[in-house]
Amino acid sequence: MARTPRVEIHPASIKHIKRGHPWITLDRFSAEFPKSPKFLRSRLDEKNFAVLLNDPNHPNVKARVWDVSTKSLIEDNEFVYDLKGRLYKSFELRPKSQFDRDNVYICFGEADKLPGLFIQKLSDHILIQFYADFWNHFERDVIKITREKFPNETVWVQKRNLKQEKEFFCATNKKKTEENIVLTEYGVNYHVKFNKFYDIGIYTDMSAIRERIGKTLADKDVLNLFSYTGVYSLYALKKEAKSVVSVDLSKKYINWLEENLEINPELDASKHEAMVMPTKKALMKLIDQGRTFDVIICDPPSSSTDGKKRTKAIDAYKELIPLIEMCLNKKGKAYIFLNTHSITRNKFEDRVRKYIEGSRLKVSDPIKLSGDCPSLKGFPEGDYLKGLTLHKS
Repeated sequence: MARTPRVEIHPASIKHIKRGHPWITLDRFSAEFPKSPKFLRSRLDEKNFAVLLNDPNHPNVKARVWDVSTKSLIEDNEFVYDLKGRLYKSFELRPKSQFDRDNVYICFGEADKLPGLFIQKLSDHILIQFYADFWNHFERDVIKITREKFPNETVWVQKRNLKQEKEFFCATNKKKTEENIVLTEYGVNYHVKFNKFYDIGIYTDMSAIRERIGKTLADKDVLNLFSYTGVYSLYALKKEAKSVVSVDLSKKYINWLEENLEINPELDASKHEAMVMPTKKALMKLIDQGRTFDVIICDPPSSSTDGKKRTKAIDAYKELIPLIEMCLNKKGKAYIFLNTHSITRNKFEDRVRKYIEGSRLKVSDPIKLSGDCPSLKGFPEGDYLKGLTLHKS
């Protein structure tokens, strides 16, 4: 049996691993990890070792925990056997009958003890997403195991990367370079496009949250900021909102939203209005027009541009929240989100509380990942999609 290289890890990393944290981040210890081995091992105490998945190309997460036990060695065939067991367990945890939608996560990375590996079932398609280069070593095995469980589905693979460059391929038909399908979420149809852009047109990790927010939208005037392809907007129409305004800087995504409207003829498109412009500019325009809303949804990317400069979402909220308040009716609600691993929920809430000092807004009802997107205790970075509800008195 080939020896798994042994490495030393930071004492703080040992404490975090024992509490359930699955990452080894960049520090003076992990900077010395060898780059070529697939697996590493590190002694945690007199009894236990951590077996690590090596990820030398990632700028911050240098390794991920696969196992903590008295064993310190692992072979490829043993890993694949364990991988199959974990994948099958993950698949079986989420029967489709639990969800009123075609889009479901059937593997959610670290929470399913499959760090850096995410898999979505999208109607009769499967999307495997690698968030760690480690999985390139076992790409064929992940595809094979997934196809054994879902033999009739079309399988796509995407290598997610920090530069947001497209790395897609169809594992079941190598001649297929792009594909457009239609799926249904909570009774609304949406176009999903594989290998057209970096993202596919719908964020499944937001689905359970969308259902929760949908319960508050009937007979309301709704403003959807950073609307992307309009999933929240169409769902608001489905829930019989009085009116819906969608704001996005990208004409491409507003066109996609309009394509989605076309495949939902039962929705009243006359209640919908699109604004193609930066969010701040749109809010100021709506204020000038004296328009207000009962519900405002604000789900910006972790950093965004107004066409001139790029701003982190948490910093952009300093200017956006006062404008959101001015656009909210009395007793209205704003659902605001932050989508990043790097800022904790407490820090996000503290910053928002600072931004609303002296205003008529109050923070309540934290919003978290749920349903098919479980959380892992001891892993705050896994709580990357953070939401807060702002009430206007």
